[in-house]
Amino acid sequence: MTSDPTTRRGRRQIARNARRHGYYDLPARDGQGRKLQVNCPLCRERVSTAWESSKTYSALLDVAMDTHLLHDCEHGPQQ
Repeated sequence: MTSDPTTRRGRRQIARNARRHGYYDLPARDGQGRKLQVNCPLCRERVSTAWESSKTYSALLDVAMDTHLLHDCEHGPQQ
């Protein structure tokens, strides 16, 4: 993958690639709200975010992936 997780442009490309391979829309159950999940293409960890009706799926998933890459991903810029 040529996308560089240390740059903003690279992280946006990684998020688009993750969405292109599919995402999960989990219904609400047992007191938990609805969730959206996508797999990180770099570390294969599943990234989750809460569903908000005021935002699009792609916007929510992109923010979640950007946060994951900046703080949690083993291949992210913090490593």
